[in-house]
Amino acid sequence: MGPLSGTGVQTFAALAMILFSAGLSAQEQPARQQTEIQPPKKPAVPLFPRHRRGLYRNAQGIEVIDATPQSPPLDTDDPAVPDEGVFEINFTTHTDYAKAAQRLDLLSVDANYGLSPTIAGHQLPTQLKLELPVAAARKAGDPFAVGLGEASIGVKFNFYHDEHRGISVAVYPQVAFATPGGRGVEKGLAENGQTVILPLLVAREFHLLTLVLNGSLEKPVHDPERQAGSEFGVGFGRALTRKVAAMIELRTESSLDFKSDRLAFVNAGLVHGVGNVILYANLGHSLLADDGMSHTYAGFGMKALLDTKKR
Repeated sequence: MGPLSGTGVQTFAALAMILFSAGLSAQEQPARQQTEIQPPKKPAVPLFPRHRRGLYRNAQGIEVIDATPQSPPLDTDDPAVPDEGVFEINFTTHTDYAKAAQRLDLLSVDANYGLSPTIAGHQLPTQLKLELPVAAARKAGDPFAVGLGEASIGVKFNFYHDEHRGISVAVYPQVAFATPGGRGVEKGLAENGQTVILPLLVAREFHLLTLVLNGSLEKPVHDPERQAGSEFGVGFGRALTRKVAAMIELRTESSLDFKSDRLAFVNAGLVHGVGNVILYANLGHSLLADDGMSHTYAGFGMKALLDTKKR
């Protein structure tokens, strides 16, 4: 084979350069792909976003009612608290009727206020509570004794809320006591001494309903005649229309050893939203009572929501 001509040498050199450049490009391409910055992933849309009490706007912008089982109208309470700067005031009339004795809360005022303090860099939704009832009670054949009933103060801490799984948890320590100067103990409207109440509140939202679980311990103070007790409750709630919801609960009370002071009852409630006012009513009946009486429970009232920040 003879030597390459000048033209052949040039052609060979050009072909070699093309192959060499292609090899470099093939080596550099994976490196460039690895160093490319991927766009940040968008966070998943919460399935159960936190919402305000009463009427609120859902993800579609439609005004709907909060159907979570709550107190009032139930005894079972939910972990949610009012928004920061919002007053939630409940005005309730309630009766516990049995043939041998009757108890009537003529007007119970339950005032709550929402806070959001920052603790260790995290906001902690908080609720302050003050409740004061004007009550009446009697035994069969006796006239009603009327006066101030048992007042209570408390703080609810909604320390856990998962918007993706719909789980919320709160603790709600409270102290109940006879209203000073009201002669409630003397009239049979309040217990002697004080009662420390330590409830744990758990809620689980589903697409069709909301489940709430309660468990609490009650410790009497300055009254040796009373025993420590416990309460447990389970409630279900569901919206019937955009502004009407129904809820039901099963609740038990007893001493810590479950041998005395036992009471079990079922109670149903309805809530209806009208602007910043929620109307509610309940009707229930005892299933088991150590006092030997059959109790019927009924009540109605209204919840007013006052936003000091005018959102």
